[in-house]
Amino acid sequence: MTLNRDDPREQKRMAVLRTGARLFNEHGFDRTSLDDIASELCVSKRTLYYYVKNKDDILFECNRLAIEFMEETMTESRNNDLPPLERIAMVMRSYMDLLSNEFGACLALSKDNVLSEESRKILRKGRKKLDQAVRDLIVKGIKDGTIKPCEPKLAAAAIFGAFNWVPHWHKNGNHEAYSEIANSFLDIFIDGLRARR
Repeated sequence: MTLNRDDPREQKRMAVLRTGARLFNEHGFDRTSLDDIASELCVSKRTLYYYVKNKDDILFECNRLAIEFMEETMTESRNNDLPPLERIAMVMRSYMDLLSNEFGACLALSKDNVLSEESRKILRKGRKKLDQAVRDLIVKGIKDGTIKPCEPKLAAAAIFGAFNWVPHWHKNGNHEAYSEIANSFLDIFIDGLRARR
């Protein structure tokens, strides 16, 4: 879906989504109402329905936009001119950048079990694609000898588990702080994956 960021309606819709994501992150999805979001935006609850269907729609769109954020990096990660370890680092730096904003934090902090089965399938497909990309890069590295033999599924789970936990304990979403955490994590994980000559 291509968004026209200059469209005033789209700008207002994005303001609704950002506010929803921020309140979900701060208070939890269950403890945030549409009234809370409307109050934060100084509009009526009825006004929100012009931009979103309901609270579940806000959560779905926030998660969808977070996954969409990674698409460009996912494309770049398929560049076979770069070593697998370098591509894994590129993907995870971009992922940490995502986690530093309200949509990325929402993706890590929220559970999608409140959404419809169709919405869950769409979001799980996006998450699986990201996870599979890192697994595939680990497999490539094992094959070319740059990554030591390991179980790719577990290695990817360990990396994403560490990164996904950051919004739980580092709430301010400061981009520079998140970037430093990403560098520290990658020092550990990339060194742990690297094959010893």
